[in-house]
Amino acid sequence: MINPALCVLLGHPQHEIDSTAPLDHIYKDLLSDIQRFGESLPNERMTSGKFESRLNHLSGRELAVIVHVSLIRNEPLPHYLVQFENRTSLLEIETKLHSTELALIDIQNSYHELLEKMPLAVLITKKGVIQYANPAALQLVHAKDRSEAVGLSTNTIVDASYHMALEERRRVYDVRKALNPIIYMINCMDGRQKYVEGFTLIITYEGEHAAVGVFKDITDQKQREEHMMQSEKLTMAGQLAAGIAHEIRNPLTSINGFMKLMRSSKRSSETYFEIIESELKRIELIVNELLVLSKPQEKHVSKAINVLPVLDQVITLMNVQAALKNIEITFESSDVSQWIVGETNQLKQVFINLLKNGMDAMDASGTIRVSVDSTEQEVLIRVQDEGSGMTPEQVQKLGQPFFTTKETGTGLGFMITQNIIHNHGGAIQIESEPGQGTAFTVKLPKTMKPEHT
Repeated sequence: MINPALCVLLGHPQHEIDSTAPLDHIYKDLLSDIQRFGESLPNERMTSGKFESRLNHLSGRELAVIVHVSLIRNEPLPHYLVQFENRTSLLEIETKLHSTELALIDIQNSYHELLEKMPLAVLITKKGVIQYANPAALQLVHAKDRSEAVGLSTNTIVDASYHMALEERRRVYDVRKALNPIIYMINCMDGRQKYVEGFTLIITYEGEHAAVGVFKDITDQKQREEHMMQSEKLTMAGQLAAGIAHEIRNPLTSINGFMKLMRSSKRSSETYFEIIESELKRIELIVNELLVLSKPQEKHVSKAINVLPVLDQVITLMNVQAALKNIEITFESSDVSQWIVGETNQLKQVFINLLKNGMDAMDASGTIRVSVDSTEQEVLIRVQDEGSGMTPEQVQKLGQPFFTTKETGTGLGFMITQNIIHNHGGAIQIESEPGQGTAFTVKLPKTMKPEHT
């Protein structure tokens, strides 16, 4: 006897339930297997058991089944209850899973081999701790073997002067779920320091979220940039020298005149002293700003900066040269502090470059408008001049070495400006029309006001 479910399993029509003879012929091998297995049960002192078998569906498809055999009567002839458990779908799934697992292993092995042979340094970190470093990364930090690097905190590798930038980057990722390219100074195992530039991707590594950082050594490039920046600073200092001399000469004349008045007067006037003190402070401010501009910096340290005083100091310095060309520099901003993470002297050089470019673009008198605004994520500094403006083609070429719209210029100033802004994780936007002037908008990532200022 067979039940309808077996006919469905094997694909036979319902009418064959009543006529099992064809099935006896088709499945004679299966019946022989069942008989042999059933006859072995008493020898094993068992009344039931199971074995695996393969059956052919009427369509020709092979089925994987587990055959359960139970002895229900032994005399005068043995009778068996046989149940078929269809394992075909499960077996197919297991086969697919096994194939997928093999494919994943192949991908993982290929991925690992790619990382091992990659010329760029690759670090995989979890919660700020190094989990993997490829040979290029070990060579970058001068580690003898992988065990020397794995387990180290990224705060150990990244120099302390960049820890604030590192924390700020993590904070920005928590908000935006995006990581901008970054430049760090790192401490190598042998005590040397290097500059590296890289980007980070968030992946799943060994079942957990991890960060993959890909870095390249830019120490030589950074040193060349530093030399170029220093050269540009000295060039600007020389160009500002005439205006500085003129600006200092005026308060010195005032001081000299009041000193003569005081010498000829029988009694000193407090007003004279206040004017002299005010003029001396003005000289000191101008000279200090010029010294900052020209002095080489041994080491730049990123920290939280309120950009408003920086702009105020730069405008004070540049007003000297602007006055000589009958140009007015206006500054518009709210009283709310605008905090960014950066290096004060480099940012000063950016704003000096932009103001100087604006003055060079203006033939006669006019106004350069400096304004500060902000969004939730960025601080926006806009410098708008009333100069000759540029064509779209000229704007496109800005930043290329030795391209300049000036009769005497190298084009390096704006290239350095772009590099500084890029190193601060920012961007610069240019709007210009011939005869309508040019507006440069510097966008820098906003940060929180530090607790101790």
